Amino acid sequence: MAHALTQRADGKTEFAFLGDRKNIWHGLGQELQEGQTVDQWKEAAGMDWEVFSSKVMYQAGLETKTMDDKKVLFRSDSQDAMSVVGADYKVVQPAQVLEFFNDLTQVHGMKLSAAGTIFGGRRFWATAEIGENFETVKGDKIGGQLLLATSIDGTLSTIAKVVATRTVCANTLSVAIGETTKNIVKVSHRSTWDANQVKLDLGLISEGWSTFAANMKKLAEIELTDNFVNNYFTSKMYDKNKTAEDQSWGTIKTVNSLMSLYKGGLGAEFAPNTAYNVLNAVTEFTDHYGIRKVDAGRKFVESSFGKGDDLKTSVLDDMLALAA
Repeated sequence: MAHALTQRADGKTEFAFLGDRKNIWHGLGQELQEGQTVDQWKEAAGMDWEVFSSKVMYQAGLETKTMDDKKVLFRSDSQDAMSVVGADYKVVQPAQVLEFFNDLTQVHGMKLSAAGTIFGGRRFWATAEIGENFETVKGDKIGGQLLLATSIDGTLSTIAKVVATRTVCANTLSVAIGETTKNIVKVSHRSTWDANQVKLDLGLISEGWSTFAANMKKLAEIELTDNFVNNYFTSKMYDKNKTAEDQSWGTIKTVNSLMSLYKGGLGAEFAPNTAYNVLNAVTEFTDHYGIRKVDAGRKFVESSFGKGDDLKTSVLDDMLALAA
């Protein structure tokens, strides 16, 4: 499936969201209204199962043996195997991801906005609106969400971070606390999950959001020429070990696409010919088109935690350097 969302044998998609279905590009999952409990979210998002473990067993001739340093992780509902991991692998359960937001929604005013699983349940996540937003320029609104994601196949640490979403095009960008540090907390699966410690580590959300808002407004004031921007995209995307004539067609197409988004992407009219539009061209390309052709589930992971996220952060740093 192109969307990579987990679909159960009974046809249920393990995804739930707040808002209107027409705003969900794949149109799948359960639509929820405000005021639902965490338990209701678990059921609607299909995150009401548990991760069980068992020793790895194998047949050696007529003898059945076990591997004491490995274990199989499998779903409690379907008994489908998810992965083989080390014996010391610490699991974060699907329910724990949603329960992380329990007091944040009840006491701190956050609002769960989406939750679900991908790749058969090997990765799952939830997001909550932090209740903070601003306008970079009049009419261009940016809102913030707290994202918590993890895996049970060893491919992703448990990660909590603040993500800014531009309303007009749903472009996302990790919020920076300062000029170089991202508001992100990573917990290895070798460590025991401690939700309270993570919340303490994320205590700089307000400070980080204020800094981010100031930076976005600063970028909207930096005017650039088309020639400068084209040269910047070229230097950023071209293979530095090849001449301009030897660049792949895919790389050249990427630069052309970025220039097109810079001039006419969603919301480009709010701050034309500025460093802000350079950043938005990259975030729109990464989130909605991708660095490489991948399915939407992998694109979500890459854009939020992988090469896409790294590229967006690098471009943000470059554009802020122009204002220094």
